[in-house]
Amino acid sequence: MPQTDTHKSHAYGTDYHVPVMVPEVLEYLQVAPGRRYVDGTAGGGGHSQAILEASTPDGRLLSIDRDPEAIETVRERLAGFGERLTLVQGNYGDVHQICAEHDFLDVDGLLVDAGVSSHQLDEAERGFSFSQAGPLDMRMGTDAPTLEEYLAAVELDELTRALKVYGEVRKAYYIARAILDAFDAGELETTVDLANVVENTVGRGAGSGRGTSIHPATLVFQGLRIAINRELETLEAAVKAVPDVVRKGGRAVFISFHSLEDRIVKHGFRDLAEDCVCPPGLPICGCDAVQRVKVLTSKPVYASDEEVERNPRARSARLRAVEVL
Repeated sequence: MPQTDTHKSHAYGTDYHVPVMVPEVLEYLQVAPGRRYVDGTAGGGGHSQAILEASTPDGRLLSIDRDPEAIETVRERLAGFGERLTLVQGNYGDVHQICAEHDFLDVDGLLVDAGVSSHQLDEAERGFSFSQAGPLDMRMGTDAPTLEEYLAAVELDELTRALKVYGEVRKAYYIARAILDAFDAGELETTVDLANVVENTVGRGAGSGRGTSIHPATLVFQGLRIAINRELETLEAAVKAVPDVVRKGGRAVFISFHSLEDRIVKHGFRDLAEDCVCPPGLPICGCDAVQRVKVLTSKPVYASDEEVERNPRARSARLRAVEVL
């Protein structure tokens, strides 16, 4: 990769968010003039800007985000691209419906960056962080319940499952019970209160099963965030929509940040790439399934060492890509 390319991700970053793997995204999407693209996660607008610049002078982009604050940020940042950019507040799991409503089918490329934006993580008011006191919120957009609403309605078994499956948390039952007991007693007012309940229940490091280097609430917060925002269901829906959104010969690029997301993308792409889904052992195929994509990345692509040095959050990013047949 040319030396100048290694700086692209950082160059497109702002205080709001630093996009990851910009050169890789442009390469796998084969961004070029005269084509149409969808950015399913506008975030701070970094990937969107890169796609619009690489498709100059007449490429078009539909950029989606659940977060109205992100939409307004991108609207202001990319105003100079005029009618080449269409912004939509919505859920990328509904990408086919959104594209149809805006007369944007079929497209040449689809990008989904499933990570949480730096802005959402860093702003205490959003409720994603336990290092600063924030409200019990954690919503990525207005289409999700707040953490407070979720805890008021969730049953112990369901919360236990969310922590165990989405957060991969050890002692999930005991943590879930402690959280609900504290909530019912009116002892949870901020994210710091929640983190303290977790630490008091299992001790520092015990909740994660990954040593003592991270706070025990780290994966608890991950599990809660994923459950509230239905992140995995949204991601799965977007993967399945790829052949319905992207034209033949077009491409889709998905970036994930933890094993649960990457597994959904990997298995979803594999299913779309299979030409038979019959149970093993049948002498004759009876499913009439056809291969719909070609997988371009047999293994996930990771950010370069230089990018990780500039942006440590890029360390866990994993990119996978397919071409629609």
